[in-house]
Amino acid sequence: MRKIINVEIGQSLPKERWQEAARNLTDLGKVLARNLLAQNRDGRGKEDADDLMADISLAALALNYVAEFATDKCRFIAVPGGQEK
Repeated sequence: MRKIINVEIGQSLPKERWQEAARNLTDLGKVLARNLLAQNRDGRGKEDADDLMADISLAALALNYVAEFATDKCRFIAVPGGQEK
């Protein structure tokens, strides 16, 4: 019986694609934060917008880290039915 050395699931993506995802996420976050500011429900619009942008900044930082140091270690797995037509 042979020994299994490596199993990989999903697809690897180039550095540029991870960077593009980080930019897209940041752009989307700015739009959503503006909407939260405009809604300003219960006077918490600014706080909600700041919290959202902090979370999005952290996620974008992680994507940029993968782009620079871990493209060979991270793989993308598409979820069937994840996008509605």
